Amino acid sequence: MANVTSLVQGFKVVGLKFCEESKGVHQLLWKKHTVRIHSECKPPDRTLFVVNVPPYCTEEAFQRLFSEYGKVQNVYFHKKPTSGPPQSAKYPHFSIVTPVLGFKVAYIVFTHSSAVKKAMAVPPSTVLVLSTKEHPVLTGVKKWHQQYNQQFISRITLNKEIKALISEYDKKKEQEQAASKQEPDNEGWVTVTSVKKKKTHMKKIDELKNKKNKKKKKKHQLVNFYTFQHRQTKIDQLAQLRKKFEEDKRRINLMKESRKFRPY
Repeated sequence: MANVTSLVQGFKVVGLKFCEESKGVHQLLWKKHTVRIHSECKPPDRTLFVVNVPPYCTEEAFQRLFSEYGKVQNVYFHKKPTSGPPQSAKYPHFSIVTPVLGFKVAYIVFTHSSAVKKAMAVPPSTVLVLSTKEHPVLTGVKKWHQQYNQQFISRITLNKEIKALISEYDKKKEQEQAASKQEPDNEGWVTVTSVKKKKTHMKKIDELKNKKNKKKKKKHQLVNFYTFQHRQTKIDQLAQLRKKFEEDKRRINLMKESRKFRPY
């Protein structure tokens, strides 16, 4: 590897190889995180800002790499530099979070500020190895196979997430209803809703109606309970229709005969 400048515009330049057998060396650039807007998730004194991060880098691999300088609390990947935390799904199976693809930036948050100083003091000849035999970084078919298997969710995990989502929705609706009852509108009026109870005599009338309806349903259900009864009823109805048809036919013939012209 050709020697590179130790610092480029305040960034420390460090080599990165995908594995020991890799001939090509990628350059990572990092420096101490400095922002105008303070963020609790990325404290400036304990955060290292890394740019030119290749697409194949993972949070687990970076956590292992930078643990050489100190205990790593969090690793955040972003498409562009930002002071806030990355997008995260509270319910990962019911919300869509766009993954960070291609080259990206990383924020390494340590538990102690001494780790940032140690990382900035590494020599320019340092070459980090991302994927090792003990901690391999999957690529190609193996990576696709892992992603495919991760699509299948266990029933227990899904049930827990559904219950949590429903309970949160119910709490939100209750809070909205309580707020709408107490908060005054633009004119200063407060909406008060009252639930009217049915009178006792009205309840009795409703009970009697329900009993009558139940009796009617029972009678209707008992008719033609068995299959053979249902079939026999259809046969009887068909016989009655045929009998009526013959009677109507006979009556029409009699009417025709009575209308014939008889001059003598």
